[in-house]
Amino acid sequence: MIAVKKFLDNIEKYIIYVVLTVLVTLMFGQVVARYVFGLAWGWMEQLTRLLFVYVTFAGMSYACRKSEHLRVSFLAEFLPGKYSRTILFLIGDILMAVVSAYLCYRIFNMMLLCYQQKQVFSGATFIPVWVMYLAGVLGMGGMAIRTLQFGIIPALRSFSGSTEESYGDKELSAKGTGE
Repeated sequence: MIAVKKFLDNIEKYIIYVVLTVLVTLMFGQVVARYVFGLAWGWMEQLTRLLFVYVTFAGMSYACRKSEHLRVSFLAEFLPGKYSRTILFLIGDILMAVVSAYLCYRIFNMMLLCYQQKQVFSGATFIPVWVMYLAGVLGMGGMAIRTLQFGIIPALRSFSGSTEESYGDKELSAKGTGE
């Protein structure tokens, strides 16, 4: 059970490792095929672009897991009070989770539409278009879940008084500036 939890906690990292390895291998193979053997595969560009989309969305979710996404903390530096920074960051995290969940829902609807219409890429007819939208669903859903898991829940726990530092203070001291 611990191994499953460790795997799920790091799933974005594993996806990025595997997809980037496949992406670089395919691109290297395309370069060798084109310049050494004089062959060019039209579908290879489409496939590498699709893999890049997956890496991008997995990276967005991974950044939320590590609390390394962009955050404007200028206002939080000047607010008085013990929990002012935590409250401000909590509001930002809630907004990000809501927007991510909404975008996940909208991308999922678009994915279903592409699936129902049986759309395929013109350069790679063996790849259905809905596969590209699946990356968006997984990435935005992952962002919403990871923001809840590593942003909102820890911030709410910091209000219990069990720690002396507030959520924003711990994050900034652990990561440097927090920006």
